[in-house]
Amino acid sequence: MSFVDTSFVGFFAVVFAVYWLLASQRRLQNVVLLLASVVFYAWIHPWMAFLLLGSALLDYVCALRIADHREHGNRWMVVSVVGNIGTLAFFKYNDFFVASTADALSAMGFAVHTHTLGIFLPIGLSFYTFQTMAYTIDVWREQLDVRRDLLDYLVFVCFFPQLVAGPVERASNLLPQVEQPRRFDVDQIASGLGLALFGAFKKVVIADTMAPYVNAIFAVPEPSWAMIWAAALGFTIQVLADFSGYTDMARGCARMLGFELMENFDHPYLATSPMDFWRRWHISFSTWLRDYVYMPLSFAPWVRRWLTIPGTGYWTPFWHTARALTITMFLSGLWHGSTWNYVVWGLYYAVIGTAWVGIQQRVPRKTRKSRDWRPVLVPTMFVFTVMGMMIFREPSVARVIQHFFSNPFAGTADQWLIAGSMLAICAAGAVPMIGFLLFDLYVRPHVQDHPWFLPVRTASWTIAVICLFVFVRPTQEDFIYFQF
Repeated sequence: MSFVDTSFVGFFAVVFAVYWLLASQRRLQNVVLLLASVVFYAWIHPWMAFLLLGSALLDYVCALRIADHREHGNRWMVVSVVGNIGTLAFFKYNDFFVASTADALSAMGFAVHTHTLGIFLPIGLSFYTFQTMAYTIDVWREQLDVRRDLLDYLVFVCFFPQLVAGPVERASNLLPQVEQPRRFDVDQIASGLGLALFGAFKKVVIADTMAPYVNAIFAVPEPSWAMIWAAALGFTIQVLADFSGYTDMARGCARMLGFELMENFDHPYLATSPMDFWRRWHISFSTWLRDYVYMPLSFAPWVRRWLTIPGTGYWTPFWHTARALTITMFLSGLWHGSTWNYVVWGLYYAVIGTAWVGIQQRVPRKTRKSRDWRPVLVPTMFVFTVMGMMIFREPSVARVIQHFFSNPFAGTADQWLIAGSMLAICAAGAVPMIGFLLFDLYVRPHVQDHPWFLPVRTASWTIAVICLFVFVRPTQEDFIYFQF
C-alpha cells in the first residue's frame, strides 16, 4: 500500500479512529499499530510480512542473548549481522553477483551458462534490516537497554508510517515513544495533517508530474548533451520532491498518531560541501553509516593498523580518512541498488569528499569558517550534486561516460527544443520547492504564533488538496526509494 493510493486514505482513517478511541489504553493502541502495520506491509504480497517478522525476531532474540550472556555477546552480534546482511544479500544482490561474475568470466573467454533466480526485492527490506541491526549493535555496545516486551519492540520495527522507506529510526528515539502513553493533541494532529498534505503535494504535483518527461529523455538511445543534462537537472528536483515528500507524509502520519520521527532532509541543495550534503540528505541513513561504518573504521584500533599507507608502516589522517570514506561510500552505493551505476555513484562521492578534505587541509581555518564563500560554494556543490544524480539515474555506466564526455554543442533543432522544454519544466517544478524552502527558513518562524496564521494555513491546505485532485493520476508513480 502506498501513501498516495486512495485506499491508504481510508485505511489511515480507520486506524486513526480506532487508535484514538483507545487513548487511555497504551498496550491496546500498540496492538492496533502492530496489526495495522502488518496489514499495510502485506497488502499486496502477504508473504513479505513473514520476512519482516522473521527479521525482527532475529534481532529481538540476539539482543536478549547479548544482554543476558555478555561473555558470548560477540557471537550473537555476529549472528545478527550475518543474518541481516545475508538476508539482504540474497534478496537484493544474488542475481547481481551471479550476472556480474558471468559477465567477467565471459570477458576472459570462458563459456559460462548461468541463470539468475529473478528474485523479487521485498519493499523496505534495506530499511528495516538496518533498523533492527542497529538496535542489536546498540545493545551490544551497552548504549541501549535491551527490551523484553515483544509487543513494544515489534511496533518499533514495524511502525507503518516509516516502514518501507524510512526514516531509518534509532531505537533510542522511537522505542521510548512506543513505551509511553500518547495523548490526543489537536495542535499536534493539525501539524501532522499539514505536513502529510504538503508531502503528498511534493510527490503528486511535482515529482510525478516531472517523472514522465525525465524518463522519456533517459530512454532516448542517443540523447544530445543538452537534453540529457536538462533531464539530470529535472531528476535532481524530482528525487528530492519524491523522497522528501515520502518523509513528510511518514512524519505527518506518525505525528497524527502521537509520534515524532526524526527529520530526514535539511535543505540538501544548500550544502556547501560533499560532507555538508550528506549531513542534510537522507539524514537517518547517512548518520547510520557514520555511526556504524565510518566511525568504527576511523577509531577501531585494529582498523587503524590496517588503514596505513602501504609500504610505510605509519598512519596519516588524510590517507586514513580517504580509505574510511571510500569504504563507507562504496557500501552506501551498494545499499542503494544492485547495478554498477550505484557503486560508481558511491565512489563518486568518495572521490569528491576526499578531494574536499584535502583542499580543506590547505585552507586557513578563518577562511574555512567564513560564510562569505557560501554564494560560491552552494552553486558549485549543486553542480556536483546534479552530476551525481546523473550517475544515480542512468543504469548504464557506459552511457554515463558518454553523457559526461559528449559534445555540449551538438544536437539538432528538435533536440535543443526538447532540452529547452525540459528546462522550463524544471523551472516549474523548482518554483514550489523554492517556495517551501523560503517559507520554512524565513516565514514560518515569525508567523506561526500569530492569530492570522490559522486562516493562512487553512487556505494553503485547501490549495494543496485542490492541486492533488487536479494532478492525481489513475496510475501513480511508485516512490523512487521503494526500489531500495
